[in-house]
Amino acid sequence: MSASFQMLGLSGSRDERGLISMALPFNCATLDETLSVGRVFPFGLPETRRAVTQLEDGSFQATVTFEGIEGSGENGDSESYEFDSMFREEPIESHPNIDKIKSTYGGYERDGRILFPEKLTSSKSSGSGLSGSKSTSSDKNPLFGMTTYLVLNAVFRHTYLRRTIPGDLLDRVGTTVDRLPESFPTPAGRNWLVMPPKAVKRGNVFEISEEWTLSKPGEKWPDAIYGLIQR
Repeated sequence: MSASFQMLGLSGSRDERGLISMALPFNCATLDETLSVGRVFPFGLPETRRAVTQLEDGSFQATVTFEGIEGSGENGDSESYEFDSMFREEPIESHPNIDKIKSTYGGYERDGRILFPEKLTSSKSSGSGLSGSKSTSSDKNPLFGMTTYLVLNAVFRHTYLRRTIPGDLLDRVGTTVDRLPESFPTPAGRNWLVMPPKAVKRGNVFEISEEWTLSKPGEKWPDAIYGLIQR
């Protein structure tokens, strides 16, 4: 007769999408028993992981993890959205208003790079450009030594649970959209490129994550070009 028993220390969670994860620890007298305990699935969830460690008294602890969603419904209860924005450095040459910046701050090209003088000449006026104040021959150039600028970069993710992988999951890859779901913001003059999705089996469901990447300032992803990649 098996001497295995369930130990104290059960842990579990249920996220906003209805995905349940539960870990049950069992004490087993033999190594063989560690592979057979935990056959009664809590809430009908399938086993997804089994970890075994040997204890000081020579017995074994088998921790069995179960994951999935309850019942026979098609999908999880809800979906989650993530808007991840950050600054990224880009070469100053890629700025969408680089011609105006060069004219205002005396930019000149050398070895394929755009450089700025340490002093602004009296003929240069930032009032006609970006800052709104006049300059004199003694003014220090605010762009002196600057080779990069900060760009708002953003990634949008939509994660949800499905019993089966949608048949049209890859149809949108490489296409572009001007607006995001749930009224998340899009900067003016930019759009989003639909990236390849990710799908992970989590017990009795698939966790699917779709992702959109924001275009550069003053530019839009060319839908026609990326669409041709799929053909």
